[in-house]
Amino acid sequence: MKTTARQYLLIGLILMFYSSYGYSQKKNIKNSFENRKDSIGRTFLGKDIASKELAKFINNPKANLLKGKVLITNKEMLISIAEPILFKIYGKENIIGERPYEAYLFNDYWLMMGTLPTHMLGGTFTIAINRKTCEVIGISHGK
Repeated sequence: MKTTARQYLLIGLILMFYSSYGYSQKKNIKNSFENRKDSIGRTFLGKDIASKELAKFINNPKANLLKGKVLITNKEMLISIAEPILFKIYGKENIIGERPYEAYLFNDYWLMMGTLPTHMLGGTFTIAINRKTCEVIGISHGK
């Protein structure tokens, strides 16, 4: 049986289709992997894996090695947690103007307050944070 030019063309087109299909599949896999990298070549695991990791902590309390441990151990750590919260609510300049801060520990709760210059009237912020959970249990600012 003699192969005609038309058959060669048909075979060539079929081979091109299959090879380009395989190439595009490999390219798609490669692109999806590369899309998980940032500009410095770090690989991200993605939202699906993050969701599974969160479920581990929620469904298995023993997975949380810090549960019940004291996280805020000193005034410096308290300030590093409280200031960004206070800055966002009351403005950075306003809160910085209330330095130095007072900080007191009552059982498992830190209470931190701003100070005013002598002979100045007005109010300052107050924030209460659980030292084990870092939960803000109260926040206010006097007038």
